[in-house]
Amino acid sequence: MWITSIFTLMISMTASVGFAQSGQPVPMPDPMAPKPDPKDPKFPKPDSPVQPAEPKPAEPKPVEPAPIPDETPMKLESESFVNGAVFPTEFTADGEGTSPQLNWKDAPKETISFAIMMDDPNARGFVHWTIWGIPATQSELAADLPRDLELKEPKGVRQGVTSWGAERPGYWGSAPPKGSGVHKYTFTLYALDVNLELEPGANPKKFRKAIEGHVLAKTKLVGLYERK
Repeated sequence: MWITSIFTLMISMTASVGFAQSGQPVPMPDPMAPKPDPKDPKFPKPDSPVQPAEPKPAEPKPVEPAPIPDETPMKLESESFVNGAVFPTEFTADGEGTSPQLNWKDAPKETISFAIMMDDPNARGFVHWTIWGIPATQSELAADLPRDLELKEPKGVRQGVTSWGAERPGYWGSAPPKGSGVHKYTFTLYALDVNLELEPGANPKKFRKAIEGHVLAKTKLVGLYERK
């Protein structure tokens, strides 16, 4: 009988502790309550096991086109002056203002025609000369070319007007402002994959637009000139 008394006392103490901690009587399970049905949509589902995230496939690196090998580096030279040296006065506005001799080599074999522009990058690209329609078989231009818009020799060669405008077609020599320092007069030779459909006397803007997308190779020759 004393065992029964001790068991009853323990139950009473446990209930008292639960009541003291929560402030409410400890609920006792109802043995008559219906058991939950697992098929009931309200029946709590066990947490689904966390699936590890699948690693994202690595993005392919962009394929860069292989550089086109320059098997034939084109070169522009002159018998009239040396690249990077002083530009002779005879080819400037202080002299006769005639065009210098030019020759070139090692153009791409796909070249259809050549074109040349002479400009002054120290004067916002002021253009002193544009000439095009030079056959691929040609490898030089003689000095002192006439300022005709269409040349008889080489046949089919055409010239444009300068940045001065229509009153100055063909080649017009360097004329930098006095005290503006050394100017780098630049002759640029273009090897083209077409014969330009450009009317004689076209301005520099039309020339640049016409060669756009048709340049196979280009090279430069620079003469230095200063007016003091």
